[in-house]
Amino acid sequence: MGKKGVEIVKWPFQKGEKAKLIWIGEPFKQNNKWMVNTYFKGGKATKKITLDWADIHFLSVDKYYTDGNLNNGAILENKNMMDINLNGVKAEYNERDWEIWGSGFKDKTKSKTFNFFKNRILYTIPVIEIIRAVLAPDRFMLNRILEMDTLENYFTYEIEGSELSIHFTSQYEQNLLKNEKISHLAWLLTNPKVFKMFNSIGANMWGVEELKCEFLFERFNIKARVQKKEKYIRVLEIVSLKKKRINAEEINIYHTSLEESETTNETKKRKYVNKNRINDRELDSEADGSTKTSEELNTFLISHEYEKVPKINRVKSGRKVKRKREDENTKKYILENGQLRTTADEGGEKLIRGLEFTSIANVEEKGELEEFIDILKLLEKRHNIKSVEVIIGDLPEGRKGKRFSRLSDGITKRKYAIGKITMMDSRVCSLIEVEREDKALSMLLLKGNILMNWKMIYSIILLGLVDESGKWSNYAMDKISQMGIDIYRNKHIKRSVNDKETYIYNKLI
Repeated sequence: MGKKGVEIVKWPFQKGEKAKLIWIGEPFKQNNKWMVNTYFKGGKATKKITLDWADIHFLSVDKYYTDGNLNNGAILENKNMMDINLNGVKAEYNERDWEIWGSGFKDKTKSKTFNFFKNRILYTIPVIEIIRAVLAPDRFMLNRILEMDTLENYFTYEIEGSELSIHFTSQYEQNLLKNEKISHLAWLLTNPKVFKMFNSIGANMWGVEELKCEFLFERFNIKARVQKKEKYIRVLEIVSLKKKRINAEEINIYHTSLEESETTNETKKRKYVNKNRINDRELDSEADGSTKTSEELNTFLISHEYEKVPKINRVKSGRKVKRKREDENTKKYILENGQLRTTADEGGEKLIRGLEFTSIANVEEKGELEEFIDILKLLEKRHNIKSVEVIIGDLPEGRKGKRFSRLSDGITKRKYAIGKITMMDSRVCSLIEVEREDKALSMLLLKGNILMNWKMIYSIILLGLVDESGKWSNYAMDKISQMGIDIYRNKHIKRSVNDKETYIYNKLI
């Protein structure tokens, strides 16, 4: 199979005109996708192009692009390549306001860099370049890095002695089991400071809505394309990360695709049909988020070199049944693989990572949240309540206040439950309950409408709770109040479940 081309739809420059990338902006949400503004300078004007966040793997500052082809960025200047060893050199975070003028726009943004002083020379590296080339060098990781504590939807892991075992869920696509991706994931998991740095980016995006993090690398060896002056070296593009150390001797991976297959003549439940397969892909920022069957574009464009790659064992466990026969009951799903594609996500932004609702009828909960679920089931029976859905999950660890994310034993993760109640008149109310362990923490009632960005609202509330070490954050409350949410605190009272349900129902109406 030939190399797939990647082109931007609606390229704003003339055919054959070279346009230099001069700036990559900050990610922002648009139409349920993470987007980024990019700025290209052509022969006559500077123009802004909005792309999917994941497209930045194809972009490098001071490279020239023609006809929207992102695979073939050309270096016409600043060809200096150099090896840079910053082991043990303390990084200073630097941020300053920046303005970009162009054809029909004047945008204000921020320049964010890590600065290093070594041998009287200043090295400066953009934060976004470290994210793009070092922490998240493929599309799956780039999308996960903007989320908050969602990696556990794709895998769990354990480290015993010199062995790392990774148990992948079915949501982790089979085409991501390549050795270079497993090695990078193992590097993250076995280097706690690097993993903390990775997780802090998503926490900051949801908590303070800024792309920033601390520089926590103890070892940092890179090869980079740079711009050099007398006492100043500006990194334009990291092309290689060297001497990565995976702190494990063996990696055991478990995935449903590794199970032994068994063919049966039982009828297929569903069939997926691919249409219009083509080799090239056009990137359209206006297209919707990719689907769960999105094929992987090859975005592992940066070289990562390891001191030693551990042995990777693909462990087979269990058996899976492969049905061959079809009948009239087999549901068919048509997968349109037309020319318009999006690199929004591996798995699709339509899947709410870490905040997935389920029908209340499917939930049986024991322990401290059992009464909360019973109240929701009683509310569902009310005639003017259209539906009740629920999320039960583990609290995120947040940026600080990590201790509250676990119960008093320091090991067990503290659970939260969210009941989303849709009224017949399309109003939406949400009840939020958290395992308290006798703490004086009230149940929250939020009132809004169906158009609210509830995922963001829940994330702000839960992260604020953890950062405030177990009390509802006034900052978070003010923030969601400005979005049009009405907030009520319900103290826990010693009454029967039926009385509590009546009390809450009266507040809903």
